[in-house]
This record gives sequence, C-alpha cells and structure tokens, in this order.
Amino acid sequence: MKNKYQIKDGTIKNTFAAIFIVLSFFQAKAQPEQILMSDFMGANTNVAAYDNGFLSDLSVTVKWIREYHNWNHYEAANDYYKWDNITRYPHTHTWPNHNKFMDACQNLGVQVLIDVLENPSWVSSTPIPNNTGDGSNATDYMERLDFLGQLVARYGSKKFDNSLLKTTDKVSGLNYIKYYEDENEPDYWWKTPKWPAQNYAKYCNAAHSGYGVETSDEYPLLGIKSVDPDAKHVLAGLAGRDSTYFHEILEASEGRVPFDVLNVHMYCTDHSKAFSPENEIYGYEKGFSDFFKWRNRVLPDVPVWITEFGWDTYLSPDNKHSYTYAPFEQQANYLMRSFFIFLKMGFEKAFMFMATDGNSSNLTQYSSSGLFKDRSSGYEKKPSWYYLATMQNVLGDFVYSRTIAYAEKVGENEVYCLEFVNPENNNKVYALWTRKTYSQTDNGATTSYQMNIEFIPKEAYSVFPGNFDKQGEWINIENPGTIIDLNLTETPQFLVVSEKETGFDRVESDKFLVNVFPNPSSGKVKLSVIDHTESNVNIAVYSSTGQLVQSLLENAPIEGERQFLFGEGFLPGIYFIQLKSEQQNITRKLIIQ
Repeated sequence: MKNKYQIKDGTIKNTFAAIFIVLSFFQAKAQPEQILMSDFMGANTNVAAYDNGFLSDLSVTVKWIREYHNWNHYEAANDYYKWDNITRYPHTHTWPNHNKFMDACQNLGVQVLIDVLENPSWVSSTPIPNNTGDGSNATDYMERLDFLGQLVARYGSKKFDNSLLKTTDKVSGLNYIKYYEDENEPDYWWKTPKWPAQNYAKYCNAAHSGYGVETSDEYPLLGIKSVDPDAKHVLAGLAGRDSTYFHEILEASEGRVPFDVLNVHMYCTDHSKAFSPENEIYGYEKGFSDFFKWRNRVLPDVPVWITEFGWDTYLSPDNKHSYTYAPFEQQANYLMRSFFIFLKMGFEKAFMFMATDGNSSNLTQYSSSGLFKDRSSGYEKKPSWYYLATMQNVLGDFVYSRTIAYAEKVGENEVYCLEFVNPENNNKVYALWTRKTYSQTDNGATTSYQMNIEFIPKEAYSVFPGNFDKQGEWINIENPGTIIDLNLTETPQFLVVSEKETGFDRVESDKFLVNVFPNPSSGKVKLSVIDHTESNVNIAVYSSTGQLVQSLLENAPIEGERQFLFGEGFLPGIYFIQLKSEQQNITRKLIIQ
C-alpha cells in the first residue's frame, strides 16, 4: 500500500516510498499513552454557564468545555471587543463578561476549547464568515481572522506590545487557552449558500498560520499559530463523517496540513429515531469506520476529537419526540458508554452536546440534550449529571489502559469491559456493561459475567451510578479472588480492585461512602457508613410514605467507619435510608421482601 501523503513540519509531502500500514477495520491508530479520564471528558457550553451559576456544578462532571464563542456577542461593532468586562459599545452593558467566565474556569480547573462561530450583522448575513468577496480567497475573511488573532493574543501564552492590541484594557498573554476551533460544521447541507471545502480551506489555512494574508496596521495579528506558536488549531467540527470534505480541504491546501486536530460530530440516528451508541448500523463503530481508515492512511499522526454527540430527553404529552430522543436513564447510560467507546476507537477528547437544555420542552433535535434542564426549570440536574459525576469521581485520576471485552457474545447479549489504571498506585478500575445484540435501544438486558482480573486483590468493590447520587452506590465484594462474579446491566458499573488494602480513601474525603447489604433483604440489613469529616450526622429509615420507621444515629459524628444493623420486624416493602449532615444529604432505597 502506498501512502499518498506524509506529514512533515506541518505540511504534506508526496512520497513514493511504500508504507505498509496495519489497519483494524474499526479502530483508529494505537491509543496514545496516558489519557487521563479527567482530561478526556468534555461538554459543550457557553457564557451562560457563568452567567447562570451552573459552571461549578458542570465542573463536577467534566474538566473540559467546548465554548460556543459567538463572534456576534464579542465584536458586535467593528474593533470593539467585549472580552474585557469594560467595553460597552455598541450596547449599554459589559455583557458577556467573558474574562470573568475564563477566570472562573481557571479557578475550577476547567480547561477550554474556544470555538469561534456565527457572524455579526456588520460582517455578513450568510453562514460564511467572509466580509468581502465570494469566500474563494483568504483575504475575503480578514475581519474574522482579525478577531481570531486578537482572541489568541489575549488568552494565549505570548505577550504583545499595546500597539498591536485592539482591546480597551490592552491585556495579552493570559495563558488561559491553548486550543482554538475556527468554526462549526462548515460542511453543512441544511443552510445556504453552501461553503465549499475549497473555499473553507482558504480560510482554514489563513486561520492556522496567516497563510495567504499579510499583517498590516489595520490587521496586526493574523493566524493562530503565528500569534501563539504554543497554541493548537482544532479543525472546525464536521457534521458529515465521510472523508470527502477532509480530502478536499487537503487538496486545496497545496501540501499543507492547516490544523493540529481533526474534529468530527456524530449523533446515533437515522433522522427518524435514535439508536444506542453500540448499534450495529447507526452506532459509532459503523459510523466512523471509513473515516478512521482514511485518517490512518493519510494523517496517521494527527489526533482526532469528537466535539458533539448526545441524545434529547423531551417526550411530549402526546408521545412525540425528536429523532435523537432517549429516556432520561437511557441518555445517562448512552453518554457514559459513548465516552468508553470513543476511548477504544482512538479519539483523544470527547465533548457531549450540550451542558444544558436549550429548551426542555421543545421537540426540535438537540434542544433537550443537556445534563441540566433549561433555565425555566432552574437548571435541574438530570440523571445523566449524576451518572457522569460518579464516572468523574471514580475514574478522573485513572488512565485508559486497554479494552478487555468488546461486544463479547454471552448468549443473546454482549459484554463490554475497559480497564483503567491509576498511574500513581497501579490500582485498577474496570468499566463493564451489557446490551442485547442487534437491539435498537436499551431494553433491560442483564448478563451474569465472570470477570477474570488475573490476580487476587486485597480489596474489591463495585460502584453503581444512580440518580440523585453523584458518588454512586458502593457495594463491597467479600473475599475476592481472581474470578469475580458480576451481574451486568446496561448502566456501566465500575469494579474497583487494589493489590493492597486502601479502603475508600481515593474519593473526596468530605463525602459519605455508604453500603447497604443485602439489598433486597429478607429482614436483617447491615448499613456501613464511612465519613472522614467531623460533622454531626443524622441517619434514619423512612417508609415509602415518608413516615419515620427507625432512627439509627442522631446528631453525632461517624468518625471514620460505623456499621448499623437493623430491619428485623420490618414489613415487606420499600424503605428509604436518609443520611444528613451539614455538607450533604444522601438517600438510599432499601427493599424488604
């Protein structure tokens, strides 16, 4: 096999050397080393996360955001930039207060990919960001390129002389942002006029390094990489998954590779209904197989990100929904499983769409795909928020190690298992789930599975994500051996194993760790609680109607670990165990048979 292209120093060179590449039909190139889960999971959002106060809650679930950076908001009038929390013109206010937003991200440890999109009215009324010409020349995009240059100067790593800066406060070199995306879905087919790949390539090359344009007094800073050589240019996320548009960008770039990161979007749908992420026809493996074969052949060393994927949750009273609809728990399951599938496939970052619903009661696709409901609902957390918070809590400090089982057949079902390792102590976590083969959506599949961890651990426990609980439910495994019996469901569970006794101290020390066993129970129940704070705690058992059945602890500290035995004489039914302190309020459901 001959590789037509070879990347060298940011350019593509023709080569006549035979390069033999071993390609998996579905999988991308060898997985990059040490992908930390906290550095892998992301979500789309915008300045509303800061304005409306949910940024802190969002940071519990993801440590990366892709910011929809609306050019129209930040340069509503030519050369009046509103990043600085000072500039009011052409309005009477300083909103969007972007610098405060970025400051908050820094304080929360949230990293940002800025995606510049949309056009101010003074530039263009079309989707294409050219301020002159027909978009076939790099110089047709000077105002957008000017905006990008000033943006990178402000938030990049390099300081600039005030004479080159157009902002009121003359701030540069904040060193907040490393990654910049130049647009969003330039390969759109649902708007007019179309943006041909050949024309987008002209803009993309200029955005990358200033290629095809020249700086001047009017446009002093041009090109992401020219303004900040340490910055990374992320290609505008493409809506289509075939390689045609990518190929045409490269052909029009005349031997240059005008980006540092490839970027794609995908929703698991046939545009009439939604499917699970593993679906054999509309899932990610099938959807991206041709793209990854092209990438491995043409640009094998260029990383790939997916910056949009997700499912809506709104179901109208008359049972209507968008074509990306999944019920709340399915959405939570699918998002978790998508992150795992993307790791296996070779993506290096993944951003779900979107942090909050645009409109929680709207049937339009992508309107209700958030982890939070919309503003009118008070940004109520969905099950997906709790599931991803648990995932971040358990796996955030772990790196992806390998895929142990992928669509492994077990009867009519299949099993998935990925291994994660903590680089500091070599503790391991296995993420496992099941689904019915050839199923369109989740249907309640369960599978009994024997997990061979290949050593005898000193400690093992499973963590099960659940609604209203960002830590999940922790179930200790007594006397674990090399083989651990598990009951898998469509919700990924985390099997945590350690070669030495560590307890549960790897998670946040100010949180309850709770285990109810057995559950369901025939009468005798053991409640184990770990709390490393000195806070006074109240623990009580309530009936399904809210009546107090038994108080187990009243206004006293746990001081480490305590166990409570109860349940004898309880009538069959559903009960709720409530644990309350100044820091938190946790409820566990208990079933007495």
